[in-house]
Amino acid sequence: MDIFDANSLVIEQAKALRAENSRLRQLARAYVEQSRTLARQSAAARNQPRLALPMIGDLTEIE
Repeated sequence: MDIFDANSLVIEQAKALRAENSRLRQLARAYVEQSRTLARQSAAARNQPRLALPMIGDLTEIE
């Protein structure tokens, strides 16, 4: 393998790494957005007034 072949190989590896980096950055952005959405939903659920559930008798008396 001469210097030109080695150089071409390094360039191809760099292109592949750049594509992988781009893909991982896109995934990271999606995860961050998902995390923000879940945090907003969690905050909204915490801010909801608690509803009292009606009791239908003592559960220890189930036969």
